[in-house]
Amino acid sequence: MLRTLRQPRYAALSVLMLIVAGICVLAGTWQIARLGGKIGANDDLRRNAHAAPAAVPDVLPLVGQTAPSARTVQYRHITVSGTYDPAHGSLVRQRTVDGDTGYLVLTPLRTPEGVLLVVRGFISGTTSDSTPSVPTPPTGIVTVSARVQPAETRRDAAASLPDRQVESINPGQQAARLGAPVFDGYAELLSGQPGVGTLTAIPDPDLSNPAGGAVEPQHVAYIIQWYLFALLALAAPIAMARAETRQHVTRDFDEVPGPDAGPPPQSTPEQLRAAKLADRYGRAVR
Repeated sequence: MLRTLRQPRYAALSVLMLIVAGICVLAGTWQIARLGGKIGANDDLRRNAHAAPAAVPDVLPLVGQTAPSARTVQYRHITVSGTYDPAHGSLVRQRTVDGDTGYLVLTPLRTPEGVLLVVRGFISGTTSDSTPSVPTPPTGIVTVSARVQPAETRRDAAASLPDRQVESINPGQQAARLGAPVFDGYAELLSGQPGVGTLTAIPDPDLSNPAGGAVEPQHVAYIIQWYLFALLALAAPIAMARAETRQHVTRDFDEVPGPDAGPPPQSTPEQLRAAKLADRYGRAVR
C-alpha cells in the first residue's frame, strides 16, 4: 500500500485532500466563532429582557448622538411619562404579528427629554392605497411601560407612500418631520398599557433564541460536521490505495497457475521493460 501511495497520481490526490481538509478545518473554526458570538448575543438579550425598568435617557440616546448597539438596548424595559401626539402618528406597513400581516401603529410620545416613538400595537390589514383608521390614544399625560427596540436604518419612504404610511421606523427621518429631538430607537407598549386599547398588543419575544438565526445546538452540529469532513478528506487517499492494493493481490492470486498448467510463457525483452515501468509508475500493462 505504501508503494501505491508513492505513485504520482496518489501524491497529487493527497495534496488535493490536504487542501480540502484545511478548508474544512477553517470552516469548522469559523463555526466555533459563530457559536461564541451567538451565545454572547443571546445572553445579552436575555439579560436585557430581565433587567429592571429604566428611564428612557438611561437606555436610548437622542438622534445625532452615538448610536447604541442593538445588543445593549434591545428588549430593555422602560417606564416613561409623556403626551401622545396622534397628529404625527403613522402606520408601519407590511409587518407580521402571530402570522397575520398588517400595520404597526406608531405614535410619538412627547416627553420633557425628547420624543419617543411608541408602537402602540398592531392592526390587521393588507397594504393598500388608503390608510386604515386606528383608535386614538388617550389624551393628557400618561405613564407607560414599554420594551425597547433598536432603530431601523433603512429609509421609511414616507414621501412616496399613502398618507401617514411608512416602511420602517427611522428615528432620524421622524426627527426631521417632527422638528424636535427624538430618541434613537423605539418602544413597544406592553399589554394593557395606556394607548393599546383595542389594538393587538405586540407579543413578548421568544427568548429561547432571541438573536435569531440558527440555534446554538445547530452551530455545534456544524462544527462536528466540518471536522468530520476534514478527517474523511485525509483518509480518502489511504482508503483508495488500500482498496487498489487489495484488488491487485486478489488478481495476482487468481492468476497463479494450477498444478496441471504448463510452463509459464517466456516474456520478451519489450514485455519485461513494460512490466518494470508499470511497477515503477503504477501504469497498467496492456
